[in-house]
Amino acid sequence: MRTLGILLAIIVVGIVAYKVAYPTTVYRFRITVNVDTPRGLETGSSVLEVRHRTYPAWTTLGNNTGRSALTGEAVFVDLGLGSDGRPLNIIALLAHGQRAEGVDFDLLPGMAFASHWKGEFKRFGTPREVSELPIGTRAELQGNLIPTLVSFSNPNDPNTARVVPPDDFGSIFGPGFILHSVEIEIVSRGAWPLTLLGIGGIQVTRGIERSLPFLVTHRKTLKRLIDDMPPRFQPHYFLFTR
Repeated sequence: MRTLGILLAIIVVGIVAYKVAYPTTVYRFRITVNVDTPRGLETGSSVLEVRHRTYPAWTTLGNNTGRSALTGEAVFVDLGLGSDGRPLNIIALLAHGQRAEGVDFDLLPGMAFASHWKGEFKRFGTPREVSELPIGTRAELQGNLIPTLVSFSNPNDPNTARVVPPDDFGSIFGPGFILHSVEIEIVSRGAWPLTLLGIGGIQVTRGIERSLPFLVTHRKTLKRLIDDMPPRFQPHYFLFTR
């Protein structure tokens, strides 16, 4: 029994030491999209979580010492009805670029809060630096940091997607529609050890499938990998939820 107890103690100490040397960093942030419409301001938001795990360099032959995983959903904004009576919407995807080709969305907070990082030329914060930002820290996303914006004329059909230029909502929705702002904010992830059970803090957003039914009916098709994307937007599943 004594030998078993010593062995268990060594295992526990080893696990604790490994966790200290190679910690897992977790933080949550909210993306909010505000759109001016002829009927007033319409808003939608989504809370996402980044979990960054570090590990010894020898496990990847020195190629990498960490990996981030993003959990959450794209931002859906209900814009009401158009002049023809059809429902209008705008979705801020989990990607950047004209064709949503920039899918490393977990990097967004590190770039969005560039003014908080020390060093004249430091424009990118590490996961640990982002996780140490005070709750409520916010910034407005501009230029290339604005996620790819798309709209579906038929929420039941993924082939009805149109990319919406941030500076030209009127060309898609008509007069009076303007992108007011896109904001990012650090929110509470809760307290350890409740976070291990997914309890506490501002919960990660789920439910976009209710607004975009094609994510259910076309799920298998949307999850297929595309090796050679043509020069147009294609609505892959992970652009909406992860």
